[in-house]
Formats: sequence, structure tokens, C-alpha cells
Amino acid sequence: MKQLIALVVILVVLGIGGFMYRNALEHPVAIAPAQTACTMEAKLCPDGTSVGRSGPDCSFAPCKLPNAEDAAIRIAFVVPSGYVANADAIGADETLRAVFDKSSKEQIPHSIIIRNYPIPEGKKGDDVILANTMFEPSGMTPKSMKEFKPVIINGKTYQTAVIERFEGQVHSAYYLVRATDVLKFEVLEKDVTEWTSPTLVVDQLPEHRALQLLLSSLQTPE
Repeated sequence: MKQLIALVVILVVLGIGGFMYRNALEHPVAIAPAQTACTMEAKLCPDGTSVGRSGPDCSFAPCKLPNAEDAAIRIAFVVPSGYVANADAIGADETLRAVFDKSSKEQIPHSIIIRNYPIPEGKKGDDVILANTMFEPSGMTPKSMKEFKPVIINGKTYQTAVIERFEGQVHSAYYLVRATDVLKFEVLEKDVTEWTSPTLVVDQLPEHRALQLLLSSLQTPE
């Protein structure tokens, strides 16, 4: 009798085990991938806020507006208040990196434009600046760097020039020379009522101040 009971128990155990094995084959349990533990380091955004690492590759989260970044040319900055990126202005010109517009009293908006010029082999940053500056409406180009005024903003030295003063518009350029390229920041300011005045202090115009605020936040990690 005891042998019969033992046999029945063995058969039941084998039956349950076989059922569970078959069920496991037909319905495999998904194993969740191991979660990556990102480091706690933070990236400082141009406006002073910070972002951490996240996602499967633990990359830094993008900084939120008004921060902007162009990773291809290694710059980040704060977009001035009232300015909006104009993606439609970017075309085939590879030197043109960004255009930001702000409404003005005229139909044509104020604009801040960012360009990037590689320094050719055997040339210097000054050569690039001279080759990419034209004064309007004369169409003349500068003969030397003496026609530019150095301005220091947040420890960086910019070579600046007023490119145009015509019919209420003042157009200026700020150049920053780096090891392998030159950054050009332009501001086209409208509604300048005293544009013909010889006492006009261009650097103090509102939209020129806006560009200077952008440059004061500029990050250029090498």
C-alpha cells in the first residue's frame, strides 16, 4: 500500500513538473534589461541653470530655452528676450549657423545673426575677418584691423565694426577668433532715429545691448 502511494506521489510530481516546464517554454518570462545608473554630475547651462545625465546612454539633457546650443561649432548661449529663431533663414550657406529675429516698428525685424568661418591653412584669424567684412552701402572692404575696435566681453576679446548706418538701420559685427575658426555675431538694428548723428553711441543701442548680453553668456568649450 505504501509503495502504491509513493508511486502516485511520484507521478503527480512528475506531471506538475512537466506542465510547468512546458508552460515556461510556451510563455517565456521577459527579463527587464538592467537599468544604467547615471553619474550625478551636472552640466551648467549658459543662463546659470543646470541639467543632469539621463537616458540609456547617460547623455546630458538639453538646456531649456532661452538657452541655445550649436554643438557642431561648440557654442552655447542665452537667446536675448524677444528674439525667436528663424529656421527659414538658414539655406545653403554653410557659414550661416543661426538667425534670431525680433519684431520692430518697421515690417523688417531686428536680427541677430551667427556665422562661422574656418581659418584656412596658412592664414590667421585677422585674414578671415578682413576677407568677410564689407561696409555698406559703399561695398568697400577694410584695409587693416585698425578699422576694428577690440571689445572685451566676459573675458573674451571681440573685434568689432559698424558695417552699415543707413535709413534708420545700424548694422554691426563682433568677431571672435578661436584656434581653428572665427565666429561672427551680427546685429541689424532698426528704428534708430538718430542714425546720422555723429554723437550716437552705437554700443548703447537697445538691440546692440541685446547682442552684448548674448555674448556675455557665450560658452565656447574647446
